[in-house]
Amino acid sequence: MSAALSLLGKLPGLTSIEALIESRFASDAPLITEISAYLLTLGGKRIRPMLAILCGQLCGLKAPFENTREGKQLIDIAAGIELIHMATLLHDDIIDRSPLRRHKASPLVVFGSENTLLAGDFLLTRAFGLCARLDRYVIERTEEACVALTEGEILEVSLVKQVHTLESSLTIAKKKTAALFRLAGETASHIASTSELTTKYLGDFGEQLGIAFQILDDILDVTSTEDVLGKKSGQDLRERKPSIVNVLWLASENPMADRLRTPAVSSSDASAAEIAAEEAWVAESLKELGASSVILEARSLAEKYVAGAEEALVAAEANSATPFEKGSRKVLRGLMDYVLERVK
Repeated sequence: MSAALSLLGKLPGLTSIEALIESRFASDAPLITEISAYLLTLGGKRIRPMLAILCGQLCGLKAPFENTREGKQLIDIAAGIELIHMATLLHDDIIDRSPLRRHKASPLVVFGSENTLLAGDFLLTRAFGLCARLDRYVIERTEEACVALTEGEILEVSLVKQVHTLESSLTIAKKKTAALFRLAGETASHIASTSELTTKYLGDFGEQLGIAFQILDDILDVTSTEDVLGKKSGQDLRERKPSIVNVLWLASENPMADRLRTPAVSSSDASAAEIAAEEAWVAESLKELGASSVILEARSLAEKYVAGAEEALVAAEANSATPFEKGSRKVLRGLMDYVLERVK
């Protein structure tokens, strides 16, 4: 891990953001608070609020953020974005029927689908409560991001039911993952009162970086282990998801990939023999993919989007009235390097 990235956990404002997030769990229904707190204890990188902080610092907002009007707004939007992200995790666990999240039982397993769904709705509402404190621009951009998240989720139709292309998979990544990265960049820039072009380019920066992150996740589902992922590897294969890797594998016309077009095997209604055959295929597919040009192609695509993020960052600074703060610029570069390091 790069030295610059190691500074992420020490960013100013993170403690206040975490405290604000926890304060939004308060509810007259104790179970909602319990589910939200349980999800928070599972951890996470907090990349989205960190990205908001860094973009705010780039554009001249200074710590301690708690001491200025703009700084408090930055904390509000950073916390709001993370609450939205947490809500999508709860909803995703239901859609994917995920038994694990970050090495532990998922909220779905612990609390059931109905309670998990309602807790996700609650967190979305709490997030909008924070955004409503801010101006119209932030509210509209937040609405757009949440619409994109929903569209991305519903577009992520199984490969069994729909033919997907690389373009459609990238569209899903742009909506499902990159929408909140874009929101972090453009709202932080807006709060710092930068030019419209700087705000646009910092949004582009976040979007390009977010797509690269999704490609990274798709690659790691093949190349990494359960110890690292916190869940079984090969889940995208089992679920027949239109991930970047799966779509590229189908395009390669490898006969083993054809099974992606057949219905997934469900442990609830399949025989022991069918489940064993499915797991054998997943294990063999992981070996095949790990040594194939498909992973190299996906890595090259991730590198392309990281390069796009760098170009957008350069353009953002070129259109800024003042030079970007050097320390934050260095950490953001470290974040981009981190993406590339993880896919090597």
